[in-house]
Amino acid sequence: MPNGTIQSGYALVAGLSNTGKSSLLNALTKSQISPVALQAASTRMPITAICTPGDAQICFVDTPPLDGNFDLSIIDWVDVIVLVVDIKTLDKDLTNPIIQNFLRRVNKKPVVLALSKSDFVKPEHRSAYVYRAIYTNKFTDIIPVTPPLDHGIKDLLHSVLVNIPKRIRLFPRDITTLNSQRFLISEQIRTQLYSLLPLEIAGETAVQIEETSQRDGRLYIRANLIVSRASTKGIIIGRKGQNLEHINKLSSQTIGRFTGEKCRLDLWVKVREAWTTNKADLLEFGYVC
Repeated sequence: MPNGTIQSGYALVAGLSNTGKSSLLNALTKSQISPVALQAASTRMPITAICTPGDAQICFVDTPPLDGNFDLSIIDWVDVIVLVVDIKTLDKDLTNPIIQNFLRRVNKKPVVLALSKSDFVKPEHRSAYVYRAIYTNKFTDIIPVTPPLDHGIKDLLHSVLVNIPKRIRLFPRDITTLNSQRFLISEQIRTQLYSLLPLEIAGETAVQIEETSQRDGRLYIRANLIVSRASTKGIIIGRKGQNLEHINKLSSQTIGRFTGEKCRLDLWVKVREAWTTNKADLLEFGYVC
């Protein structure tokens, strides 16, 4: 590239709740950086992952759902938008006022439409969904994808890459994320809560990482689960500690897949009354007020 420039920039991954944004980010970057859960709206803060196709670099940004705590100002500093829509609800989603407002706010930035969960539609019928999307908005590209099967991922990556501008390299070659390891580990743990606890309890439980270190060839993590009511503590711990043990086991497995290291997780449950309504507590635990 002339003058030492390369294709280097940001691609925003956006969509409604439970459309598969986190799975798509992981497939695009060949990582397990963004935790995946069946529970909708599990992503609460932007998670970044940098991939380097050839000499280029793309920083993908996984965001909270558009119908959740989404900050529209993030649109201003990214280069490309990847709008993720569930192929099964394509017509309803593309006429959703939230999606329409988002597309108006995007203005003239390139928007690649990723039709997620495309394996629910027979291959010979997918082109019909693409044509239907063409007549609703002026998308830069439309690509059916199924992240768990790696279908459409190369095509989507190529479509994003051709719309990334040439500039001086934004990130060092060896960097893979702009998030801290502690934040990413806390998200891996927090996501597991939605799989194992009632929704209202999982939503009112914060994860606080107290320590990460190397001990006996393993990644040692000490973390607190912060609940807002004393009555919730016993529910999370469970009879003879069985619930907490289960949370610990699943969280350790997901952290191990994410870090590539054997993990020893030391989990504690603590009470901080009404933290969900206290601005200082929300900021301490990494929530946007």
